[in-house]
Amino acid sequence: MNSSYFAAWLQQLSQLPGIFMTGTDTGVGKTWIGTRLLQHLRQLGIQVTPRKPVESGWSTEQITDSDTWKLALAASGFQPLNQICPNRLLAPLSPPRAAQLEGKQLKIQQLAQQCREHYQPPNFLYVEGAGGFYSPVASDGLNADLAAALKLPILLVSEDRVGCLNHILLTVEAIRTRQLSLAGIILNPIHPAPAGMDNQQDLRALLEVPIIRWS
Repeated sequence: MNSSYFAAWLQQLSQLPGIFMTGTDTGVGKTWIGTRLLQHLRQLGIQVTPRKPVESGWSTEQITDSDTWKLALAASGFQPLNQICPNRLLAPLSPPRAAQLEGKQLKIQQLAQQCREHYQPPNFLYVEGAGGFYSPVASDGLNADLAAALKLPILLVSEDRVGCLNHILLTVEAIRTRQLSLAGIILNPIHPAPAGMDNQQDLRALLEVPIIRWS
């Protein structure tokens, strides 16, 4: 990761009211990246309000393994978990399916309102979706619909691997179709890259948005 490029981008990011963190898919490392990003913002003196409006696969016996717990610690450690994540669901399934199994129903406007509760500007509002941009997050909509309701710039995370360009470009097109701004794309190198692969360079030739390869 180019330290000067990252520092300049982080400074720009800190001027935003917040971001909606999403991914090209499930398991691309949104929370892993998000916690480290929040730590960087705090080092700049930015007060952060984290929100994970819904988390499925919740275990009361292993709370410290949850995304919500990790975001709470990265933001300050003092914010109540039920404010960060008001909808904690047991089954490790899509949120609307997991909610249905518990006799509950999630709605986009309900989730958006919960994200805004106890939030006070000029704090940086960090909202993390569940799964990919087009993954269902409520009975009446997708992460894309929640992002549109919140009107926050999008930060897109993808695993840095062969084949990710297609997923990234399709998601960017979806974001633009929703007329949402894109604050940047983060490539997460979960596995070693094959020789010669440089998705960051390839994306910079195709898109005029900040492209960060995390390291």
